[in-house]
Amino acid sequence: MKKLILLAMAIYCFGFISAQTETKLFTGDTTPSLFSRIDFVSWGMGDAANNYVNYGTADAPAFTEVATNPDKTGLNATDKALHLTSLKGHSWWPDFLDFTLTAPITITADNRYLHIYHFRENLNKGFSVNINNEKTWDDPDKGTKRFDSNLTTAGKWEDVVVDLKWFMDNNEPLSMFCVLMDTNWGADAEPTTNYYFDEIVLNNSNLPRGLNILPDTEMSLFYGNTASYNKWVKSIDTQNTENAYSIVANPFTTQTAVLNSAQVVKFDKSANAAWWQGFRTLLPGVFKVNDGKQYYLHVMVNIPTMDPAQDPYIIQLNAKDFAGNQLDSGDFQKYFNSDAGNWMDMVLDVTSLGYIQEFTVRCDVRKDANDAYINSPAGTFYIDAVSIDTNPDPRTTVTAPNAVNNPNQNNLKVYSANHNVVVEGNAASVEVYNMLGKSLNKATATGSKTVLPVSQGGVYLVKTTTADGNVSNSKVLVK
Repeated sequence: MKKLILLAMAIYCFGFISAQTETKLFTGDTTPSLFSRIDFVSWGMGDAANNYVNYGTADAPAFTEVATNPDKTGLNATDKALHLTSLKGHSWWPDFLDFTLTAPITITADNRYLHIYHFRENLNKGFSVNINNEKTWDDPDKGTKRFDSNLTTAGKWEDVVVDLKWFMDNNEPLSMFCVLMDTNWGADAEPTTNYYFDEIVLNNSNLPRGLNILPDTEMSLFYGNTASYNKWVKSIDTQNTENAYSIVANPFTTQTAVLNSAQVVKFDKSANAAWWQGFRTLLPGVFKVNDGKQYYLHVMVNIPTMDPAQDPYIIQLNAKDFAGNQLDSGDFQKYFNSDAGNWMDMVLDVTSLGYIQEFTVRCDVRKDANDAYINSPAGTFYIDAVSIDTNPDPRTTVTAPNAVNNPNQNNLKVYSANHNVVVEGNAASVEVYNMLGKSLNKATATGSKTVLPVSQGGVYLVKTTTADGNVSNSKVLVK
């Protein structure tokens, strides 16, 4: 199974970063562009059964258009942008969009980076950009010719950056690129979705346009602390709809000398979660780790109940920069059965990334006899006290602030069933939004279970409010 591992993309918002040289390939506000063709992959357009037609409408498939910019309030303020709509129920293969240049462009240090403004109504499973190739999507090409990624937020313009170093080093001009719109690699077809592209340029900057570089020289995140959480967390992603997390009272009262956090993250991992799907935290900007010092990511982990036949558990830390380049701790961070119920500090040297935009704690990572990653059983893991600093040694004592925050579940269970969003627990009100932030349904809870119907499958945001005013947000997939 193909895995989205090495990326060379970029993403973010806020003030602009300029480059010394720039070649504009496309903008919706100006015609013509430097592309001779932007459309559905040509070798899929002739399929008699229309199995390969994902764009346009049922009556007029496989066409893109220049249309009104769906959001001029953020990164992209142009009036027009390239627009296409995917059709629900069609095959993901080959759900490809070709950008073919009128004339090839030689890649040098002055135009090494391809920048693409991208907006997608639903994030789905992410996307992949294949340079000078529309037919083969081989794993060995990831990071050199093929680049897998996703945006951080649905319904928002972000800058995708592709490093064309391989084409510069091998003297191969850029002639086209192809975008695989939904990298679900053969799973269920995507829902009807609107996509937009704009402001496609080549320049000499590896930084995304609008990148927000955080000013701090050290990071200290306690998930149950209001000020700490609000400062360091843009969003939390469990990476699998069957995974769940909540902020709970620290149950390890005998461990307060090691970590005295009043509240910590309780992460419940599903047995159906892929090995790489863990507890992911996105920062509100990028944390710089390239000032000549060595920087280390620290995460405190506690596993109260362990499989005695599996000793040790591997806790893999993964960190990514704004361009999707990543590091992980491999098999080196071990949590032994003899440590069950104790807070242990997991450490990863992140210096070589230069910048940190997100990190993931992968719990109980396992391999088979052939050294291939496999799913592990369901389990419960506790996480807190994340830091990025210059200390290379595992911490033995961590002191947390006093104030607490409850940003998530408030002991609620949120899930989908039969085209309904279901909330179990002590919610006073429940509201369902689409990924663009539009409210679709709202109800006042009158019992321990609240059921809200939705009109079609897709990913929805669920806002719950308890009687004492605690607000939590969840993301639910309705099939």
